[in-house]
Amino acid sequence: MPRSCAFLTIPSLAGFFSDDHLVHGPLAAAGWRLESIPWRQGQVDWGRFDLVLIRSTWDYYHDPEAFLATLAEIDHSGTCLQNDLRLVQWNLRKTYLRDLETAGIPIVPTHWGEGLDRDGLDGLFDALQTAELVLKPVVSAGAHDTFRLRRDAPPQVLAQAAGTFARRPFMAQPFLETIVREGEYSVFFFAGVYSHTVLKRPKPGDFRVQEEHGGRLRAIAPETRLLAQAGAVVASLAQPPLYARVDLVRGADGGFLLMELELIEPSLYFRTDPAAPGRFVQALDRWSSLRDTGLNHNSGRRVDKR
Repeated sequence: MPRSCAFLTIPSLAGFFSDDHLVHGPLAAAGWRLESIPWRQGQVDWGRFDLVLIRSTWDYYHDPEAFLATLAEIDHSGTCLQNDLRLVQWNLRKTYLRDLETAGIPIVPTHWGEGLDRDGLDGLFDALQTAELVLKPVVSAGAHDTFRLRRDAPPQVLAQAAGTFARRPFMAQPFLETIVREGEYSVFFFAGVYSHTVLKRPKPGDFRVQEEHGGRLRAIAPETRLLAQAGAVVASLAQPPLYARVDLVRGADGGFLLMELELIEPSLYFRTDPAAPGRFVQALDRWSSLRDTGLNHNSGRRVDKR
C-alpha cells in the first residue's frame, strides 16, 4: 500500500526558486504518494498522512505564532512531522546560535538586543569593534529587513535601520568581506549523513546570497575543514534531523564560522547534484522504517534551551 506524504508550502511560489519537484519522481518510485498543502490552508485532516515535511513555507516569518500553531496541530494529529516540532520551535529564533556557541560551535560574533534608536545603533559599531555591520531580525528569512550598514552611512539610512528595530528583537554582526569575496557555503545532511555542498555568492554590489536577490550558486566539493565544521554543527544536536543545511563563512583565520543552521524550510538545492534527490528519499525511507519499528524518537538537543 502506498505511503502518503504531504509537503507544506505556500499558495504560490512565484518569485521564488524551488526545486522540490525534483524529488517527486524518486518519492513515487519508492512508493510514496505526495500532496502539497499550503500551511495556512486550514481544515486539513493531517492524520491521513504518514509523514508531513516542512518544505517551502517561505512566508512563515510574517506570522510565526500561526505557523507554529499549524505545526502543533500536525504534531498532535499523530502523524510524523519533520523536522520535529521541538527542533523547529528552537530553530525559529536565531537565538539558537547562542546555544550552539555555548556548545563550542564557532559563530560569527553577534550582539543581541531588543529595541533600537540612533544612539543604540551607533553603540553597536563600538560593541562589535567594526566600521561595517549587518543588522537583522531574530525571526526572519530570505534577508528580510536585513541591513548592511557603515558608521558613516547617510543619516536617513541609519534612521531607517534604527526605526525598523525600534520595538523588535535584533541581532548585529560585523560584516565579513569574505561573503562578497568568496561567498557562503551551504552543506547538506540527510538524517545525519552528508549529501552535497553549494557555494553561494552575491551579485556584484550586493551582499545577499539568496537567488531571489540575484545570488549565484554552484556545486562544489567541500574542503576537509569545511566538511568537518559542518559535521560538528549537526553532531551538536542530540539526534540528527531528517534534513539540515549548515551555512558557513570563512573567518579571518581561515577557519569557518556558522552563519545559520537551517532546520525548518531550507532550500535543498536538489538541482545542483543529480544524486541528491535519491539520497533524500533513501534517508526518508530509513527514517520512516525506524519510526514504524519504534526505534526513532523525536529529536532532542544537546544544547541547552534559552
